[in-house]
Amino acid sequence: MRVARILPKIPLPEAGLVLLLLFLPDLSACTSLADPQVSRFELEIKSHQEFAAGHLSAAGTLTESLVARYGPSPFLLNQLAMIRDRQGRDPETLRILTHAHRLYPQNLSLTMNLATEEVEQGNPISARTTLLPLMNQKVWPAGFRTLMGQIDIATGHLPEAHILLHEALTRHPDNPLILASLGLLHSRMGLPEEAVRDFRKAFAKAPEGKLKQHLRSLLASN
Repeated sequence: MRVARILPKIPLPEAGLVLLLLFLPDLSACTSLADPQVSRFELEIKSHQEFAAGHLSAAGTLTESLVARYGPSPFLLNQLAMIRDRQGRDPETLRILTHAHRLYPQNLSLTMNLATEEVEQGNPISARTTLLPLMNQKVWPAGFRTLMGQIDIATGHLPEAHILLHEALTRHPDNPLILASLGLLHSRMGLPEEAVRDFRKAFAKAPEGKLKQHLRSLLASN
């Protein structure tokens, strides 16, 4: 079983941006790079509004212009990568996240997003290399156990995957993605009955979507 999207990519707002988005008026009519009265922060808010509204072309153009004028930041590079991801421009998504991770190697959201993208593009070995430095941290980012567990399955590190996924399930016992991942792990370990049990549990809890469709096909063949 291959889960096409392991985890959703993580939004990376700058400090205070989300709170300001709740209180500021719509900036669509008043923000422009050509307007000297408009601050960088207002333009970043406008780019985020465009992205959130699904205006990917406008959001991408504005985000690229902000990077060109003010230089890169974790927020801008992550947002540009998510825009390219939604546009289906996978090579650009990977290139941007790789560059961002080199600039900001301590940024957890960028690290997680890069590893997720590497897996989606069929390179779990690179994804494991990206995530390994986080293993020594006392606190792991949200979704780390599930992502690392799936990467360990894909790279043949089954005992490590077993530990991580069971820890994840203890914290989130109703998470269908974790249950599906455990099913995959048990299948790889030669435990078909346990695998089917996990897939059934995952199917019962999964919302309609790609994961549930894949589980439905998988269960129908067993």
